[in-house]
Amino acid sequence: MFYSIVLQTKFWRSVLGLALGFAVIFVVIKGFLARGDFFIFFGAWRNVVGLILGSIIYGFFTAYSRFYKHYKSQKK
Repeated sequence: MFYSIVLQTKFWRSVLGLALGFAVIFVVIKGFLARGDFFIFFGAWRNVVGLILGSIIYGFFTAYSRFYKHYKSQKK
């Protein structure tokens, strides 16, 4: 089941879309908390790497749960 979900291109498009959405929302919220300086977050490379990895992990688990629920409902 895991490999059949992960090997689909739709799955990875969903992962990237969710990751991008999460990153944009995170940067906007962080910018409002920094009083309008939206790009201060990108000052350190650790912040950027953390944002990228966190976004991809969030997107992967969210997309996998959606696809798993869909395939599980189709088997019934």
